[in-house]
Amino acid sequence: MDSIMETSPLKAPSKLLKNPLGLFKRGGKVIADSMSTRSMSSSGSVDGNQERETSSYHRQSSLSYSETDADDDLLVDKFGFIVEAAVTEIESESVLGCEERAPSVKDFTSMFQFRRASLTKDKALRSSQRTDAKDRGWPAMLGLDAIITRKEGLYRNLVAMSQSDPYLDQNDFSLRDEFKVEWDGIERDLKRTFPKHSLFFESQNDDANHDGDDRSDDLSQMEEEVYGKQALRRILRAYCVYDRDIGYCQGMNFIAGMLLMFLTEEESFWLLVVVMNDEPFKLREIFSRDMAGTHEILYIADKLVNCFLPELYEHFENEQVNTSMFTTQWLMTIYTSTFPFELVSKVWDCFIAEGWKIVYKTLIALLKYAQQDGDLLNCGMEQILTYLRSFQSKVDAEQILSAANKVPMKQRHIQRYASEFRKLKESGEIAVQEVLNRSDTASTSSSMNLSNISKAHRFVIKLKRAKRDVSVQDLSPKLVPVVGSAKFAVLLKNALSPEECAGLLGRAKGEKFEDVVIRQPGGKDGGTIVKFKRSIAEDFDLSDVLYDRVVSALEDIPELWEKFSEASWTKKSSNVPLKAVRLNHKLHFLKYGFGDFAAPLRDASFTRGNEKSYVTMQLYLNNGFKGGVTSFKGTKKVFDINATAGDILLFDQELRHEECEVVKGRRYILRTEVMYAPHVTAYQYECTI
Repeated sequence: MDSIMETSPLKAPSKLLKNPLGLFKRGGKVIADSMSTRSMSSSGSVDGNQERETSSYHRQSSLSYSETDADDDLLVDKFGFIVEAAVTEIESESVLGCEERAPSVKDFTSMFQFRRASLTKDKALRSSQRTDAKDRGWPAMLGLDAIITRKEGLYRNLVAMSQSDPYLDQNDFSLRDEFKVEWDGIERDLKRTFPKHSLFFESQNDDANHDGDDRSDDLSQMEEEVYGKQALRRILRAYCVYDRDIGYCQGMNFIAGMLLMFLTEEESFWLLVVVMNDEPFKLREIFSRDMAGTHEILYIADKLVNCFLPELYEHFENEQVNTSMFTTQWLMTIYTSTFPFELVSKVWDCFIAEGWKIVYKTLIALLKYAQQDGDLLNCGMEQILTYLRSFQSKVDAEQILSAANKVPMKQRHIQRYASEFRKLKESGEIAVQEVLNRSDTASTSSSMNLSNISKAHRFVIKLKRAKRDVSVQDLSPKLVPVVGSAKFAVLLKNALSPEECAGLLGRAKGEKFEDVVIRQPGGKDGGTIVKFKRSIAEDFDLSDVLYDRVVSALEDIPELWEKFSEASWTKKSSNVPLKAVRLNHKLHFLKYGFGDFAAPLRDASFTRGNEKSYVTMQLYLNNGFKGGVTSFKGTKKVFDINATAGDILLFDQELRHEECEVVKGRRYILRTEVMYAPHVTAYQYECTI
């Protein structure tokens, strides 16, 4: 049997006319979407004279619009969405007088032979990629031609197995029982999927004729449906058979429907397979029966909103607005279900190129726009949710994408919160259970409670919002007579407030400390050279906030900033330029009690992947003790650091330093390292992460 994608060829449209506003007219046999005129096979050629043995269902489904559309007189935008006549009454008269739309570029394969990262870093391309390029660009980037060739005939067989045509020998009626819940859900969602798009639009008379019994069991009714609904049904049912563990979940209909607007039916199916199963997309996890992936992306989104829009996040918390109340539908469908397609198409360009980062960056940009446009900081819960459910039509795609490109989000932010979620899931702090009914997941908020934020996390929120007037002391010149050269050492006075130090001190006292004792010949008291207590905590949020505090203090002092950011003192020993990227998220809480000390030593470098530490950071948390001075040691001279609670000391790890003995009270220090990565150009560094 011939493939669904190789049935009788489409009737080519007569003319596709455009007015100055980018509107298209479909009347008689003029259609709004030229991409359906492409070949019904992946190779791009159809023998129109070939005699085909297909059912009337096949012949009907091969057309982008049925013969019943001949009397339609619809005005559509460049994406195929129907424009209300009242809005376009004046413009519609000018449509027929405009010149034909330029033909779409047919082969963009060579355009995408470079790395995905190259595409995503070209902001001009990201913001202005032509709509027409998607019909060849997306398949080329994901290798769909090779997949379709390798899987030749499989989609045809999946469709044959999953359709309700009783005249086909391959039809497996047992599938109806196996997928009854999924297929009933598909039928319901067909009505909801882009009803104002010309592919899926049906007049009120058509809708009335289809009311009543399930149309999937009535072949004549299926033949009367518009092409888009028939194709979407075939794709979604075929995917149920292809991936029986997932089947169908609401939200998949919007993604598959969007793909049909740009690609052939078979290309749409296989691109859906790719984004569902392959890295870096993995939408399959979002639509799984336990919906663990949905919980994860909502957790990540919640943390990112807190990280990049802390003021708005705090207001949401005060008004008891959970971010999952509005982000669930946005993220599960990658914006296809609710936002203008000018934005959707651009987000998907970047999503196919680089994965989830653009999705989260767009979320931040949208909320930043909403915060200003909707004055959300002065709104209560009901007003906030009402606005966020209705503002989508107001957004400008170029403005949002431009703002999204400026969000300083890195892949490491996403990976951090993903790892954090999985640890919480494994420990049982976040429960993910199988969802038996997934029919309304994309239109309702998640049941997962993301508002249970720990005290430590709330402290980080406050720490991030606080602004400090930090005094910077360059200690390098003072160290020259001590160590013989101008080593890097900087003291940031007043980096943290007394209240912030008290918060961290309270956390430190709650940690479980272990003894650290190192002995070697020549040390005091039986060879001891180090004696204190230590607790190690992994905290990405706190390390990032502290790093931002350091950067904000140094970046306005060009000489110090260059030294710190590039580790310039390492250039003599290495030809590879370096760039400071973050603090090590492993934070060492050090407790020095009576008699505790650390003899003069050099700090060991910490290495992770291509990152290496060159600078130590020490944050002093308390006063009220005696002794315990930090000193830099030379051959004969000593330089003491006059550090008090809230001060941050940054110094080259090659410097010998001593923590003098505490003779009264307890002394607390938070210690970690500044991590550096190879850096040739800013562009190349961005690509590495």
